[in-house]
Amino acid sequence: MARTLRLSKTAYPLALLALAIGLTIAGLSGTSIGVIANTQPGHNPSLITGTPRPIRWDEWNVTTPLIVAQSHHDFTRYTQDGLGPHDLTVILDVPNRDWSSAFKPWDLPMLVLDLEHGFAARWWMMSLLLLVGVYLLLLELTGRVDVSIFFSLGLWLSPFFHWWYQSITLDSVAMGTLVLVFFLYAIRSKRTLFRVLFILLAAYSTISFSLLLYPPFQVPIAIVLGAVGLFEVVTRVRGGEARWQRPVADAVVVGVLAAVVLVAFYMHTRTTLHAVTGTVYPGKRRVTGGGTSVLQLFSAPFGVPLAVNGATLAQTNQSEISSFLLLGPFALLQAFRIRLADIDARLRLPFIGAAVGFLIVAAWYLISLPPFVASVLLLDRAEADRTLLGVGVGGFLLMALFCAARLTPGGVDDTQLLRTPAARTLRQRVATGAVVCGILAFVAYFWAGRQLAATFSQLHLSLWEVGLFSAAAAVVVLLLSARKVVLGGIAMVALGAVISLPANPLYQGLGPLTSSPLLPVFNRVADHPADPSNDVWVSYAGPNVNDVLLASGLPTLNAEDIYPVHSAWHILDPTGKSTDAWNRYANVVYEPGAPGSAPAITLIQQDAVKVTFDPCGSAAAKLHIGFVVSPSPVTASCLAQAVKTTYEGAPLYVYAKTAQPSNG
Repeated sequence: MARTLRLSKTAYPLALLALAIGLTIAGLSGTSIGVIANTQPGHNPSLITGTPRPIRWDEWNVTTPLIVAQSHHDFTRYTQDGLGPHDLTVILDVPNRDWSSAFKPWDLPMLVLDLEHGFAARWWMMSLLLLVGVYLLLLELTGRVDVSIFFSLGLWLSPFFHWWYQSITLDSVAMGTLVLVFFLYAIRSKRTLFRVLFILLAAYSTISFSLLLYPPFQVPIAIVLGAVGLFEVVTRVRGGEARWQRPVADAVVVGVLAAVVLVAFYMHTRTTLHAVTGTVYPGKRRVTGGGTSVLQLFSAPFGVPLAVNGATLAQTNQSEISSFLLLGPFALLQAFRIRLADIDARLRLPFIGAAVGFLIVAAWYLISLPPFVASVLLLDRAEADRTLLGVGVGGFLLMALFCAARLTPGGVDDTQLLRTPAARTLRQRVATGAVVCGILAFVAYFWAGRQLAATFSQLHLSLWEVGLFSAAAAVVVLLLSARKVVLGGIAMVALGAVISLPANPLYQGLGPLTSSPLLPVFNRVADHPADPSNDVWVSYAGPNVNDVLLASGLPTLNAEDIYPVHSAWHILDPTGKSTDAWNRYANVVYEPGAPGSAPAITLIQQDAVKVTFDPCGSAAAKLHIGFVVSPSPVTASCLAQAVKTTYEGAPLYVYAKTAQPSNG
């Protein structure tokens, strides 16, 4: 019988909570906001350790400056930044005081604490929900505290989460697991009061999961966890733990409660939702599976060189250089070797459910599925490379269930059978299979490492590093495949820490945004507008300056266009000839146009748009432009230089509008 650690079921989540509170009190987070200022530890006392990562663009350039900006406006539902007012109830990762925020627990700390402590609490809350959610689910399925701790930590320490550190990644998994946890609690509850409580919590978690509004991550997680949950319920009904009417009734009640709130949310935000779904990208986009990178699939062990040198490899998306330690295939190989019938009845069906979910998502990731199947499962709304989240999570669940299951000949739960020759043969098959899994893992990862090194010389990935990290991953796979939970778990967590944590700095506060030397410059100029109605700023500088401008709380066009406000874009494109270019989620870059010229809109890439317009023209007047920031001198009839300064060693010019715009 497998040895287990005897640990309190509550010690682990309480320790995690205490750690999160300590980090919050210290004002520490993993933000890469130091990118916009001097990032050297010796010159930036707020950078405790690590290096801010420019590639984590979605965090330091998109959401964090907007969060700081909204703190100046008491986190109102609408932001006036960007082209037109934007409804934050459907915006990723920006807290607001709309009632729907009650179903986004990771955002709540920002609404009750000061900015820097609220930001830190929010940062760690996203991790805390994932760690506790996965722990509680595995504990409910397996009853094993050790398995639950090691695999929740191991999953959290996957490179994918640390490069993609956002609510859409972490909390898609967190709230998905909590839906299943509370639903299973409700099924087995003996007292009506607890059953009602867990049904309400399951409904709450369902709403929270739904309001993440990011199908590429939600769909694969729903498929994996839905399959596990379905087979677990069947196991409980077949085992006499519950009659089938109970889970059906509980599911209906949870669904109705969630549907009521979600319908109310739809009615509350339908105009915005229609604007999002009506975009060229991502609203109308439908995708096919496959076409993904096998190198990415096997890139996880090489997290250190990827973290240090991977920015040029990744280009624009964190997902391009992040993955999970691949455990699913090895768990399936072991199950095939020993036969499913040798897995005890309690975990056999949940294991099959995890296998079904894993294989569906893996098939979409690697080769695609028939269009009808993809449409029914909503996978046609999930880009194949994003569904790696489901492949990774499904693989961890498979290996955790395999490690926790009792293995007996024929699956008969009889201790006496463990001493028979058949049981000894079974243990030998597990041991030899584990060796095979370890060898296969080393070969696969070594091949991937050599290909990465040969294809991307900027990684500076040497042969010995490839061999070392491949061997480390192979040892983890071997130990876990051999069901050595403690040794394998320690190895998995240690490897995860090495390959993932370098992606994060440890940063105190938000100084580059809240204490920037540019802030008094901008505020001083803004205090003296020639025309108070023209109070909007536009910057031609890069993201470092634009982020400070946005975080200042002054109205500015320089914010990510999460969805297009048509009335504002029609000012720049009155004939609609460039609709396909701007009708999308996009980073908008502004450039000054020639005097009297009409605005020009250019699609740079799928999610980037360049807008050129005369700052003294009629379009600028309709957009209420009153101030211009530029890294080089701007000659325009209506602009007067207010300040010339420097930022990060480069000149910066600030202009104020002084005259009526021309008719251009």
